[in-house]
Amino acid sequence: MADETPPPDYEMVNMFHKALGRESSHCEACGRVVDGNDIGDFNILLLEENVFTPENHVVICRRCEKRDGWREAVRKKRAAEQPQPPTSIRGKLRNLPDSIRDYVTDPTARFLFARRLGVLAVLLVGVLLLIPPIAAVAGALFVSPDTGLQWFSQSITTITVVSNMPLNTLAWIFTGLFGIIYFAHVAERERNDPTGWAGEWNPPKWYALAVYSAIGLYGAVTLILVAIESVPIGRQFGARIFWLVGSLGIAYQIKDALRLDLVRMVWQPRRELWEFPTRYGFVLALTAFAVGPPASLPTFTTPFLAALTPTVSAAYIIARLPHDRVFRDKCIAAQDRLLELLRIRDNDDN
Repeated sequence: MADETPPPDYEMVNMFHKALGRESSHCEACGRVVDGNDIGDFNILLLEENVFTPENHVVICRRCEKRDGWREAVRKKRAAEQPQPPTSIRGKLRNLPDSIRDYVTDPTARFLFARRLGVLAVLLVGVLLLIPPIAAVAGALFVSPDTGLQWFSQSITTITVVSNMPLNTLAWIFTGLFGIIYFAHVAERERNDPTGWAGEWNPPKWYALAVYSAIGLYGAVTLILVAIESVPIGRQFGARIFWLVGSLGIAYQIKDALRLDLVRMVWQPRRELWEFPTRYGFVLALTAFAVGPPASLPTFTTPFLAALTPTVSAAYIIARLPHDRVFRDKCIAAQDRLLELLRIRDNDDN
């Protein structure tokens, strides 16, 4: 059986049954029928290391298992079985409705989040366009035709006022909607997307996360000091550069750090509780830098929003360290080495 380290919620028997049912108890490398009731006749291995999806489990006979090229044979077989997309313009146009349906309905599509933003934009525009005729029909049916025309005009006026909102207000409205959608996206991907488990050979991602956190915190703290006039305002530009580099690195690195900790079973953090505030905090700070804080909040809110991403990242690093046996062993070894060096130095002095 597979010897890679599975995620904590991995159900081996269920996965094996799915693989056998999918392949109808045939070897995927040579097509030979295997006995689904006799484990001695076949094995179930992973095509890609540390990817524990049902599709990645391969039913393989014992003869093919000993071959070095069984993975390549399985990949070629699966590629040949995949329906090939049309290459002609006519074929692409004929296939367009199916492509759109797959893009809209596939829950694991790569552009799941972009699709949601697009649907939200369409819904908002559609609602705004439908309000005037709905108001006119409701007024005409339930009151009078003149009332329907009056409500139609009033709804047009209201939409015009909304469209003329200040840039600051519109930017924060869309930032808030973006946060709601992104949180739902992250939570759903954690429940339903088992891909992305990093290999055991990958170096620890939290090392880079710690460096980015230090850079981002330095920039954010400097911005706060500039806001309260404790340091010269001339340091503001450099502080923003430090904050941008650190926060951008955190937003990029946090997802890989979480997945690597999960696959190595260092600890079991809730991904959405760490990934969402670090990435969305970056968006909040960018909005504040671009258009200023919300109208009801003071100006010095912006540097505090900038501190959100590096602060959460630093908290993640601190929270994981007690669970990291490798890091703890290295600290103990370094402490022992330091004590040994001090003991040698004391002996030399004596």
